[in-house]
Amino acid sequence: MKETPAEAAAILTEGSESLDALFSRLSRDAAEARGTIGSGAWSARDLAGHIETWEEVALRTIEDVRAGRPPNIRNTVTDEASLDLFNAAEVERKAGRGREETLTGFRATNARLVATIRTIGDDEWEQVVPGGPIPTRPLEGGLGDDRARTFGEQIGSNTGMPAYPFRHAWAHLPDLQAFVQAATEGPQA
Repeated sequence: MKETPAEAAAILTEGSESLDALFSRLSRDAAEARGTIGSGAWSARDLAGHIETWEEVALRTIEDVRAGRPPNIRNTVTDEASLDLFNAAEVERKAGRGREETLTGFRATNARLVATIRTIGDDEWEQVVPGGPIPTRPLEGGLGDDRARTFGEQIGSNTGMPAYPFRHAWAHLPDLQAFVQAATEGPQA
């Protein structure tokens, strides 16, 4: 793992702030309009809940590992199909929340995760996660090396995108930027 806990915390903060700056430019109606983010059926509010979900997963992973247990997410997400099902179920679970409640949860979860990561020492960060080796999937930028992960690598995987630990926000920034531009500037002549 090339990122230290302090670097991981800074990356997560920057990503959250970048997303939040865009979310704050949207009206309630625009933020809650489904089918506006990417090629899916999500709203900007759904995206905030999605990022929040994976930061919640990271927090639960920290709890699991500190208790000597394998990360529970390994039982839920085992391949790309189960990842898609997990994401869809979480978006639907949070669909009843309004924009403000979702953004409050998004901000609070990020702050809690960043603060928790800052408490992790270098030795703990480099410890091998309980549960033994797991296959690395192409989704994670892995080469199928089936090796054990360190604590930092597991948290980076929970909050990252393929080959870019802790940078989940950047996977969604282009779609959100495009939507915010369209929603706030209107059609271009």
